[in-house]
Amino acid sequence: MTGLRDTKKAKVRQALYEAALTQFRTAGYEDASVAAICQAAGVAKGTFFNHFPTKAHVLAAWYEDAMQTAELQSSAGADRPLLERLLTMAENAISLARSEPVLWRAKHAYAPQSDDIQRTERAADLRVLDQATAWVKAAQNRQEIRSDIEAKALSALYIAAVTGVIRQWLSTGESFDLQAALKDRIRTLILLASV
Repeated sequence: MTGLRDTKKAKVRQALYEAALTQFRTAGYEDASVAAICQAAGVAKGTFFNHFPTKAHVLAAWYEDAMQTAELQSSAGADRPLLERLLTMAENAISLARSEPVLWRAKHAYAPQSDDIQRTERAADLRVLDQATAWVKAAQNRQEIRSDIEAKALSALYIAAVTGVIRQWLSTGESFDLQAALKDRIRTLILLASV
């Protein structure tokens, strides 16, 4: 009996999640109502709050799913040079920003007010930090990067550069070529760290 109840609960949560994302995309995050989300999911209004305390929790779940997908795509090709690997990881992030601009902007705008979004961002950043640090250490072993540079510090600078450029792009109304700006920052960072 518990298995059936859990399965039904998971299906309702998924229906609410998908309905919420659809509402965010069509009506905008601000104007998407819990009532419309529940109606689209075919459940009573109070059901939403059994699965998501706020709309921001849906954004956090979306960001977590999207970042895990981007991270998986970035992990292929262990023999590639560090610059190529870091560029691929950044391109996966901007691909997400470009493919879901409404959700990305809402996540960016509401992160300062949502502990759940902030937690999700921190967790994603820590996973990227660990992955990038491993890549930097491997690049140091191949003598691509100076051995006197702290791998974790270089990786943290990489994350700060990528995050900063994406936030600047969003804050300025997407007024510049995001991919070109990221390539420029990452190339400069690697050049400074190269042997």
